[in-house]
Amino acid sequence: MRDEEFLRSKVPMTKSEVRAISITALQLSDKQTLLDVGAGTGSISVQAAHDFPQLQVTAIEQKPAAIAIMQQNIDKFQLTNVKLINGAAPAAIPQQTYDAIFVGGSGQQLAGIVDFAAAQLTTGGQLVLNFILFENALAAYQLVEQAGFKQVEMIRAEISKWHALGPGHYFQPQNPTMILTATK
Repeated sequence: MRDEEFLRSKVPMTKSEVRAISITALQLSDKQTLLDVGAGTGSISVQAAHDFPQLQVTAIEQKPAAIAIMQQNIDKFQLTNVKLINGAAPAAIPQQTYDAIFVGGSGQQLAGIVDFAAAQLTTGGQLVLNFILFENALAAYQLVEQAGFKQVEMIRAEISKWHALGPGHYFQPQNPTMILTATK
C-alpha cells in the first residue's frame, strides 16, 4: 500500500518501504494472529489485515491521537479483522498466543514487551521490532538474545525518495530505520 492511501496526522507512521520489509519479515501468509504493539497510525495492522484476510490483528496503542487516526484507517479500509486496544503494553495486551508480533513503539516498556513476546509468541513465530534510535535497537537486540530467540538479525534501511527542487531533482532522505527480526 502506498503511504498516500492512509489517513495521516502528526502521529508517526511506518513508511511503505520499511513496512514492506517488516511485513515480509513477519511471514504472515500462514499465520492466524498478529499483535501490533505501539500501532501508531495503524499502517502495519491495516496493511497486514488487508493483505492477509485470514489474519486476526490485535493492535495496541496508548496515545489518544494515534487511536483516533488508526480507527479512521480501519474504517476507511472497512476492516473487520482488526481489534484496536487503547492501553499501554504489555499490561493491556490480551493474554493469548500470537503467531507474529510487531513492535513499532514500546512506550519505554521494551523489556516487558520482549518478555511478553517470549511467553506468548508461538514456537516458530516471528518477532519484528522497528527503531530509529540506535540505543533502543541495541537494547532490544540484547533483550531478544537473552530471551532465547533464534535467528536474531538486525538490518538498517535507509530510504530516500526522488523529489523535484527548482529545475532539478534530489533524493530526500527518510529517517534510517533499524529492523530487528527474531524467531521463537
